[in-house]
Amino acid sequence: MSEPLYPPTPQEATCPVCGNPHAIFSFHVHRPELNRYDLFRCPDCALVFVSPFPSDDALQLFYQTTYRQASSTFYPKASSRRWRAFWRSLVFLPQVVGKDVLDIGCGGGFMVDAFARLKGRASGLDISQNSIDYARAHFKRGTFYCESLEAFQKRGLQFDFVFTSEVLEHLPGPTELMQTLCAVTRPGGFVYVSAPNYDHPRTPTDLTQWDAMCPPEHLMFFSPQTVIRLFNDYGFALYRNFGSKTPAHSMLFRRAA
Repeated sequence: MSEPLYPPTPQEATCPVCGNPHAIFSFHVHRPELNRYDLFRCPDCALVFVSPFPSDDALQLFYQTTYRQASSTFYPKASSRRWRAFWRSLVFLPQVVGKDVLDIGCGGGFMVDAFARLKGRASGLDISQNSIDYARAHFKRGTFYCESLEAFQKRGLQFDFVFTSEVLEHLPGPTELMQTLCAVTRPGGFVYVSAPNYDHPRTPTDLTQWDAMCPPEHLMFFSPQTVIRLFNDYGFALYRNFGSKTPAHSMLFRRAA
């Protein structure tokens, strides 16, 4: 008899948001590269997450040089991204004009450029070197950093508004991002977060059929209550829930003054 391709799946895992050690196995996701990912659901905070998470080295390799096939001269759908970023930025006028602004997970720098056009002092952070190469080549109004969250924290910079869109779900646990948000957001400052919403009416009932269910790119999946609980635990109160017609969270939080 041949050896099994995968090791046995544990029936429980520890939730990376609330620490409950009894998150329950829910389903597998198989990827074309013959990897299998085990997904668990926390009975306490309702997080759905991959366990075990991929190693830091595997994730760094995935994002650093190949993510979205970007380069200093090319970024997918650059023209439409620029226009979408401009219209999206207008919602945040009170948080941006004349303020210090940071986009965590800035990709090719489109939101940084949009915030800079609104007279924000805008910076972008990403671990994808090819994405930052594009941003630096095309958007001279912004300041861009290619480094980890941990390295960026050590700079001691603080901001009035931190924008983080489609970042949280990519991370192997929320702790480092949340600690960074605490470190870089001024008291009374704002943080915007968007991420896939598995509890949205337009999310497939069978989560294995959801296009956002794509490990190792996406590793955590949140309900609205899970996002709010996570931010409350780190001292951020919900300021506005924008809602979304698509299966996504769109929330603005404010740090206690």
